[in-house]
Amino acid sequence: MIVSSALFAVAIDLQVLATRPDVNWIGVSTPSPEVVWVSGSKATIGRSVDGGTTWQYSQPTSSDLQFRDIEALDDQHAYALSIGNGGDSRIYYTNDGGDNWQLRYRAGGNQFLNCLAVAPKSNEAWVYGDSIDGQWDLVRTPDGRNWLPSRSAIDSPPLGGEGGLAASGGCVRFNNNVWAMGTANAGTARLLLKRSFGIRFKAIDTPIVAGPSAGIASVWPFSEKHALMVGGDLNHPERRPRIAEYKDGDFRTLPEPPLKGALYSLSLTAKQGLIVTNPSGAAYLPSLTSSNWQVFSEENIWNSACNSDYCYLVGKDGYAGRFATPPTETN
Repeated sequence: MIVSSALFAVAIDLQVLATRPDVNWIGVSTPSPEVVWVSGSKATIGRSVDGGTTWQYSQPTSSDLQFRDIEALDDQHAYALSIGNGGDSRIYYTNDGGDNWQLRYRAGGNQFLNCLAVAPKSNEAWVYGDSIDGQWDLVRTPDGRNWLPSRSAIDSPPLGGEGGLAASGGCVRFNNNVWAMGTANAGTARLLLKRSFGIRFKAIDTPIVAGPSAGIASVWPFSEKHALMVGGDLNHPERRPRIAEYKDGDFRTLPEPPLKGALYSLSLTAKQGLIVTNPSGAAYLPSLTSSNWQVFSEENIWNSACNSDYCYLVGKDGYAGRFATPPTETN
């Protein structure tokens, strides 16, 4: 379908892609225009090398896990993160397009890992987990091979109950040589930022709504002094703000997108347009200086990811979609 608005000159031609309708897709990664990986329920991973026209499916394990995060380096190499307690939080890796998967890390019984991000050139990765007994629970690898717990990588202790929202795998992000994480479930939602060569993350209080089942779901760093974040309250969908920009020590709440409920994912197009999604649909903002959000889908969409040419959307009951990157906003 084509969606347009008289408020700004943007037309989005959203193409629905045929995938398995019995799988709820939650993770999505697109390392190049025609390569896209998706992950979700029933321990299922999907990979397409032709822009979503055809798919190959695989299962890293016979266990009925939810793979809520997929981080692909190219058409052959990818990491997948499943979530849950009792050893269900696991990281798998493939180097042959999903034909074979290797278990790289399995969390302990009381660990719950939320999100994973990978630096493509080095294979360094960080995983954000819920805090345990007053200590942070992060997992790091410098090279994709040796995965070790890290409990002292943040410059202050966790708040009571501080953890994460595993809604879209977006609570950890690597961009422009900066690592960012977003926290939830505590009295304050915090942004964690670190340069790639830095020793510790800096914890920064944010205005995003906080509390049990509330906080930051997805982050996007531009530098160690500039980042975006979205989230909300899963139990009280009316609470605001759900979207904010951090820049040079200050916060600015951005115009609220016209979607009901907590925002699950945040992606930026190659031309710096913003995309947010949740079970109410998907909305697009042409730039950080615009106030005109455009709802372009009302499907149950949990996540999005963009490359240089296209953006991909995934959600419940096998939903997947693709559209070409819109042009820069014009007046």
